[in-house]
Amino acid sequence: MADYTKRELKALDRISKKIADAESHLTKIEDSEPDKRHRTAQHETIKDIKSILKHAKKVSEEELKAEEKGEVENPVYTEAEEKVVKDLKAEFKELDDDLSHLPDEDGSDIKRYRAEHHTLDKAKEILKKAKKF
Repeated sequence: MADYTKRELKALDRISKKIADAESHLTKIEDSEPDKRHRTAQHETIKDIKSILKHAKKVSEEELKAEEKGEVENPVYTEAEEKVVKDLKAEFKELDDDLSHLPDEDGSDIKRYRAEHHTLDKAKEILKKAKKF
């Protein structure tokens, strides 16, 4: 029998890690010289944001598989999952704030990407539909 809850928890942990990675790349951007945009950090931040969406989709897929199989969630994972979801809410909010406060000259690539794709919003919606946010 597949342990879908365990996989969901692992994907939620990966989302948390990618948020932390994105925040560290934003710090590099903020610490760089104002006239020299940190291109690599901007590119890495965008990759992290895309990865957040990818792992949110995995959480949703595992939730659907668990529902289809009628699997009862393991209480150990459910308790751990609740803690992770609570932390994710705060981490998403912090990342949104950091991205919105990013100066235009330092984060133009990130701001352009966010305006076009709304990736973090999509990830949040997917997690909400999977009842994980």
